[in-house]
Amino acid sequence: MALKAILDSIDDAPDGLREHYTEQDGKFVLAVEAVGGYALEDVSGLKSALGKERTTREKLERDVVAFKDLDPDKARKALTELEELKAIDPAKEADKIASAKFEAAKTQLLEKHNVDLTERDSRIKTLNGAVDGLVREQRATAAIAEAKGAVDLLLPHVLRFTRTVEKDGKFSVEVIDAEGNGRIADSKGSPMTIKDLVAEMRQSETFGRAFDGDGQSGSGKTHDNPGGQAARGDMGGSAEERRAAIAKRFGLKE
Repeated sequence: MALKAILDSIDDAPDGLREHYTEQDGKFVLAVEAVGGYALEDVSGLKSALGKERTTREKLERDVVAFKDLDPDKARKALTELEELKAIDPAKEADKIASAKFEAAKTQLLEKHNVDLTERDSRIKTLNGAVDGLVREQRATAAIAEAKGAVDLLLPHVLRFTRTVEKDGKFSVEVIDAEGNGRIADSKGSPMTIKDLVAEMRQSETFGRAFDGDGQSGSGKTHDNPGGQAARGDMGGSAEERRAAIAKRFGLKE
């Protein structure tokens, strides 16, 4: 027969075992010595606590499953922002929101405008450069050819002493000196033209060699020698020989 751990009355205890029961809070509890981890204890509180813990654990497991895909940090940040939004009074914040949107739009428009201006200026600079090159090169080539000069040799030097200027939407070529100042052709103060510049170069000791000789004074003149042949070298000879002489002197390609 199994012994009961607790009795309401000592009379319910078997004969000969009553002395092993002690009274506690109106009940009679069997006195048992703990051996090997086994003992007689009141486990009602432990069972209650265990039941509560089990219920809590099951609830937490359900919560984890429901929110398993959420990042805790992001969720916490979102909740904070939500609370801040709840605290905003739309009627009071409407002006601030509208102002912020306006400023953002204005900033974007200004940035786009600046980009457009930069692109336009770059385009204008490119076009001006192209116009400058075409105008000066075309007029310089025509002036050199008219004076019977070697275009390939003289053109770089003519371009070096000219620049394109725009006035009232029209382009013209101005002759300048080594310091960039406009040159004057005569005592009347008339500006020097490309033709004037080419004519000056034709009479030059340096550049005259690049022109065909036609009896003019200066280095462009053909000089006769006693044998009746044109003097060759730097000062005379054929047009090809003069070009070769100038190219050699200035280190230019023939």
